[in-house]
Amino acid sequence: MAENYPLVEQREYGRAARRGGLLSRRVMRDEDELPRVAAHQVRVFRVGEQYVEDHGQLRSDDPTVVAASSVTVVDRRVEVPVEVETRIPSAEAGDFTVRTTFYCTVTDPCAVVRDGVTDVEALLLAHLRAVPGFVEEGSDRPIVDSLAVRDRIDARLTAYHEMRPAVLSGLRARHGVVEVLTPTELADALAKEDEDRRKLEWTREREEREQEAALRRALLETELEIRREELRNTTALRKEHHRQEEETLRSRYEREAGAEQQQYELAQQAQRNRFTRAELGEDFALIGADPSAADFLAWRNGDITADELAKRLDSRKQTDREADLQRRSFDREDERWNLEREDRRYELNRAEKREDAADRRREETRRWDLEHEDALRRRQEERADAERLQSHEREWAKDVLDVKAQLSRQAIERGLFDSVTRDAGEFINGVGDVPYKQSADGRGMTQGDAKGELEGAAKVPERGDRPDRGRGDPDIDIDYDDDGDLDLGGTDSEASLGH
Repeated sequence: MAENYPLVEQREYGRAARRGGLLSRRVMRDEDELPRVAAHQVRVFRVGEQYVEDHGQLRSDDPTVVAASSVTVVDRRVEVPVEVETRIPSAEAGDFTVRTTFYCTVTDPCAVVRDGVTDVEALLLAHLRAVPGFVEEGSDRPIVDSLAVRDRIDARLTAYHEMRPAVLSGLRARHGVVEVLTPTELADALAKEDEDRRKLEWTREREEREQEAALRRALLETELEIRREELRNTTALRKEHHRQEEETLRSRYEREAGAEQQQYELAQQAQRNRFTRAELGEDFALIGADPSAADFLAWRNGDITADELAKRLDSRKQTDREADLQRRSFDREDERWNLEREDRRYELNRAEKREDAADRRREETRRWDLEHEDALRRRQEERADAERLQSHEREWAKDVLDVKAQLSRQAIERGLFDSVTRDAGEFINGVGDVPYKQSADGRGMTQGDAKGELEGAAKVPERGDRPDRGRGDPDIDIDYDDDGDLDLGGTDSEASLGH
């Protein structure tokens, strides 16, 4: 079995730091923090409560890698053999040693990491000992009958795994070879394993000694070759050193000789330059910036002839006249340009004033239109308000009429007009004549005013009260006689109302 199966490597992460250059600085992890994976391995990153599977494609600056708290490398090889060894009792004093091989395959790396499946052998051993009747398979057999016990266990495990396969988180375990060893066979197997291990160690030590001897011989040969190469390099360096010293001496002599010759030539040239500058200074002091004097000097030195001198003088006079004419022409052009500039400035000012006047006219027209629209809108709003007020007043008059009619009906039903001398029918017919009244501030009669008027009209004073006649409704004539004069018994209400 592999020493680390199925979890090959596990690493825990802290908080990622900022790395990179000044302009490309970002949060990322170091490349050494990402474990390398083989072709049959995968990485599983834990990000919070989630597990993300990676086949080696995520980089160190990936958000998953940056936010991960741990990483685990999972082995995804197919049919990895895992040996499980246990003992079961026999019919005799010794025990059978059962060695079972399971072939495991990782099906869900995230589940393996989440459930922490590290010791597969212990899980398979617990599953093996949980098989019903597994421990009692050899209790009725002697120690020498290991083949029959092996066949029994093989048949039982095969049948049991067909019905109930081994359940491991993220793993598929298939039952394989079963071996049943007696104590003697176990001792022989252990002795054979020890012998094989000793042979392997002896072979490994011999190979190591041979490799060490070969390495020693190679080191000696390499050292000898290095010494030979150093000797050759020393000889070549000495020759090159002598050659370089000779070249240095020759170069120094040639440089010193050339410097002396150059210093002599520079001194001669400096003396000639001082003489030439002295002559030029005297000529400039005498001639100055006069071109005619320069021409005369050239004629005296023989550089030009008398005819050339005359031509130069005539040409200079002609040039002066042309320059004077050109200067006058330039002055006239400047004056003309100044006049044109003033004319353009005047036209621009006039155009600007015209545009300002037009803008003011447009602004006044727009302001007049806005004022006209505001006045029109106010008139429309006042008309709408007046219409709403009239509608409200009509509705209010209708409500007052309904209230009067209701109060009159209640007064009649209660018999309040039985002692009134005025005809009640006339009063009822007059209920419809509800005049429209306005208050002092121009509003219509309010509901409180109408209700107060109707209550005052319908109120009958109690016994003993004798107010003036104008206290209630002036249209209602009430007789305030004694109770003895009132005919309250046997009076027909309909007859008293004129019906």
